[in-house]
Amino acid sequence: MTNLVDTALAAAYAHGPGKSVRVPNGTPSPGGARPGRGIDLAELADLGPFGPALVRALSAALAPQRWEPWNPYNDHRAYPSPRCAYLTDATLRLGEDRRLLDPVRLVLAGERPLPDPSSVDSVGVELTVAPHRLPAGYGALRDALAFLEAGHLAAALVEAGAPAATAVLRGAGGASGVVAQVAFRMDPAPAGRSRGRVGAVRSSALAPRGLSADPRPLPAEVLRRLIADGRPPAGSPAARSGPGGLRHRLAVRGVTGCADGLYELREGGPVLRAAGPITEYLQAAFGFGPADVDVSGMNVVWVSTAEVAAVVRDRGPDGYPNVLMTAGAAAQHVCSAAAGAGLFCRPVRSYAEGAVEAAVRAEPGEDVVYMLLIGRPRVPDFCYDLTDPEQPR
Repeated sequence: MTNLVDTALAAAYAHGPGKSVRVPNGTPSPGGARPGRGIDLAELADLGPFGPALVRALSAALAPQRWEPWNPYNDHRAYPSPRCAYLTDATLRLGEDRRLLDPVRLVLAGERPLPDPSSVDSVGVELTVAPHRLPAGYGALRDALAFLEAGHLAAALVEAGAPAATAVLRGAGGASGVVAQVAFRMDPAPAGRSRGRVGAVRSSALAPRGLSADPRPLPAEVLRRLIADGRPPAGSPAARSGPGGLRHRLAVRGVTGCADGLYELREGGPVLRAAGPITEYLQAAFGFGPADVDVSGMNVVWVSTAEVAAVVRDRGPDGYPNVLMTAGAAAQHVCSAAAGAGLFCRPVRSYAEGAVEAAVRAEPGEDVVYMLLIGRPRVPDFCYDLTDPEQPR
């Protein structure tokens, strides 16, 4: 069903493929271009005691983290983006002042001075999406991938700014184009465990001969840590459940002390729903064979589902974009938890929806929304660290 919904999404999405998304102050989305000279992000430290924490959070969530010479898509940040196209733009809102943020140079658009700190009563980041940055061959999937990425970035901002950050989803964005907003409390709240989550080196795994996991058994404690640390923190859109909320199922293989099979996450922890080689069934549903991506050998395949039709029926056209962003946010927290546990985590959408839904015992009306391939890397990544050595981690 999700293919049909992805096609319909383009009609519901106000800024369809090929159009320039506009941020609320009328400045066009960069689409790969950089704003003018701008103002250094570090000047936000002058906002008062809250300023340095805001600079750290924005830098950690948005700036490039590492560069991989072996990878054709080698610009990596705290959140994943298909083909490293980076389909999401961030605009900093200081009261009524709005500035497009260049995450590579860490500058704010415009050369006018920043507002006087005494006049700033609220601080936030507004996210817009630009699906047209992906090749046209992606079709309507471009929109779905852009909303998933926006969810990832919203969650990365919440992690980096915790406990002072809260994200709110805005569906397809309407006239403003703003699909999500992250508000920051204006106090110098200390970062908690989120700082370690954002600082961990996220990996989608080195794949010199196809993507595969280390075949040695994974300790059960690593899986427990992944599940515990992957829970959405307060402030994340994925932390708020309601009608049509996400369900998470894990196909587990090769974990010490855990039977191979299908588990569903519940409030009390994972519950075994079916024993057997579920990862092999998911391999058959995947868009590439095991020589390219060995799904059947993954330690964990994390599948998120939702009742998409019911959500759209109840909430209108904004329902599906919100489901996608919620799934992206949930996946970001799992990616961060995997990084902290020394695992790779690769989000994918290349699968036959019906076959995946059958493999994970989806209920009637339930649709697969996102899949994460998780395991221990066979070889370590070789990369250059692009983070500021003086930046607190």
